[in-house]
Amino acid sequence: MKKLSLNDTCTIAESHDGYCLLTEYKDNRTLNSNTPMMWKYHKGHIWNSLLHHIKYSNSWCSYCEGSMKLTLEDAKQITLSRHEEYLSTEYKNVGELLIWRCQSNHQWPDFLKIQEYPNGLELDIPYYEYGFAIEVQGVQHEKYHEFFNRGDLNNFIKQQARDQLKKELCEENQIALRYVWYYEDLHIVIPEHL
Repeated sequence: MKKLSLNDTCTIAESHDGYCLLTEYKDNRTLNSNTPMMWKYHKGHIWNSLLHHIKYSNSWCSYCEGSMKLTLEDAKQITLSRHEEYLSTEYKNVGELLIWRCQSNHQWPDFLKIQEYPNGLELDIPYYEYGFAIEVQGVQHEKYHEFFNRGDLNNFIKQQARDQLKKELCEENQIALRYVWYYEDLHIVIPEHL
């Protein structure tokens, strides 16, 4: 197996639209395939990886592949790029429920952002940190209402589909979803849910 030079590593990185950030090496003539090196992708991602992993594994940027463990700081940077605010105080792993706030001051956890609703669905009274949320359901959630559904029966059908989707997403993420219906007294029902 041919020994690689620092120039070879730069060529490998360039083939992936990136850079090898190692600018000098003790020997400066040859590198070992187990040499830990710092790499940078043209999108700005920086990570450490062994030379043989970059050369032989058919992979490149750990961030783009999703194999890089993200940090609380990464989550904050993502929200800044979207003009949102990250409200969770810690980040443990990808399975953790995260809380965000948009420019309009709406809050939601990440699990409510799905392909059909990339901006996220909202729950009326979320208590994610306690594992439940409350939805205040007006008449338009139960039956077709010309005013709320803007004179279109399809809007009512879509409303029911969104309500069902919220329920399923909450169940999948261990959030107990409670309902307060328009004909119920909020002052009685909400304390019962607490």
